[in-house]
Amino acid sequence: MDFMEVINKRRSTRDFLPREVPDDVIKKILQAGRLSPSGGNAQNYYFGIVKDRRRKKELARAAGQQSWIASAPVIIALCAHLGPDPAQLPDDDFGLHVNRTRFGRQLIDYFNEFPDRRAIKIYWNNSSPLLAGEHILLAAVNYGLQGCWIGYLDIDEASKVLQLPSDVVCLFLLPIGYGKSCSERPEKKELAELVFQEKWDK
Repeated sequence: MDFMEVINKRRSTRDFLPREVPDDVIKKILQAGRLSPSGGNAQNYYFGIVKDRRRKKELARAAGQQSWIASAPVIIALCAHLGPDPAQLPDDDFGLHVNRTRFGRQLIDYFNEFPDRRAIKIYWNNSSPLLAGEHILLAAVNYGLQGCWIGYLDIDEASKVLQLPSDVVCLFLLPIGYGKSCSERPEKKELAELVFQEKWDK
């Protein structure tokens, strides 16, 4: 499929056919995630494949009781390794420098003084599986599948369902399967509304 055709065919699908996704297709779409970029090439993400009916229902409950999630033939759990506490990084750590540059030293220093260090580490790593997840979703569309990003999620509960070690958390879910129908694309802004040249001129 042409890449722009893949982009145009992607929908946030919540209604799936009761049809299994072949294991070789799952492997191919996960390979797309494996090849995604990551900050500093850290590759601190993991992909969980969930097909068990009971476990899918438990994940759906952890996702705000969204029962439709369990109807997907497979749920890809997008997880991240938490890594070191940013408060313990040396002052010349490049990642720390990048975040201070982006968000300001005051905010990062505030984070580093916040008492719940696990919460901060989860927040710090929240974006880790995002690029990989979008690679996975677009690859899925290329194989005739659809899916939906789930960020409304009790991270601790989902991590318990998946029996993750304490230094790995489930941050997002991607229910994936063959869509029952192709929904209309939601109205999108025109490109001219989103683009500016050189400097803001709107």
